[in-house]
Amino acid sequence: MTKKDCRSVDESIADKPIDAVCEDMPLRGKRILLAPLKPEDMVAIAPFFADTNALYHYLPDKLMPRNDEQLRVLMEDWNDGERNLVFACRYDGKTIGIVSISDIDFVSGNGELGVMISNVNVRGMGLATEACMLMLDYAFGELRLHRVTARVAPGNEPSLQLFRKLGFIHEGRMREVIRRRDSYGDLLLFGLLEDEYRIVRDETPLSVLE
Repeated sequence: MTKKDCRSVDESIADKPIDAVCEDMPLRGKRILLAPLKPEDMVAIAPFFADTNALYHYLPDKLMPRNDEQLRVLMEDWNDGERNLVFACRYDGKTIGIVSISDIDFVSGNGELGVMISNVNVRGMGLATEACMLMLDYAFGELRLHRVTARVAPGNEPSLQLFRKLGFIHEGRMREVIRRRDSYGDLLLFGLLEDEYRIVRDETPLSVLE
C-alpha cells in the first residue's frame, strides 16, 4: 500500500465522499481481508447483533437487539460512503466481523476506529489486531488522517489490551455517557497520532501487509 504524508491536509480530498478516495479496497493482510460490506456479510454478523449479551460491550451502540431488517437499515445508515467506512472482516474466506472508521473529518484529519469479531471461534488469534492495523494503515495512509480515536468500556479488558498494543494513549474518561439496563456507565477515550502509530508499526515484527 502506498504511504502518503499524513501530516499535511490535502484540500483536494477534504470535501470528497469516502468512496471517491477508497480505490485500493479490499485491503489484504497475511490472514485478514477487509472488503466493502455486502448483503451476504449480514448473515454472518446477524447473530451478534441479535444477542443482548454479545451487545453489552459493543459500545457506544445502544443495547438493542436487531432483527435482519433492522440490521440492514443500521448498516446502510452508518456506512454512508461520506464520513463513515464499515468493512467486512474476512478470514479463511468467511466473514468473522466488521471494522470501521467513523465520524471522519478530512479537514482536521480525525476519525474513530471500531472493531467487532462476531465469530467466537476465532477470537484470541490476533485477528482483531491485524484487522485494526490494516484499517489504521489505510486511515493514516490513503485517507491521510492525522489522529484516530477509540472508545472502550473500562471493564472490556480484551479491547483495552488491543488498543494499547496498537499504541493508543488513554486521554480521558467520559462519565456516565452510556446506559446499560438500569445504570449508566463510563467510556474511556483513547487517541493515536499518525507519528505514534508509525513507531508501533515499524516495531511490529510481523507485517500484516506482506
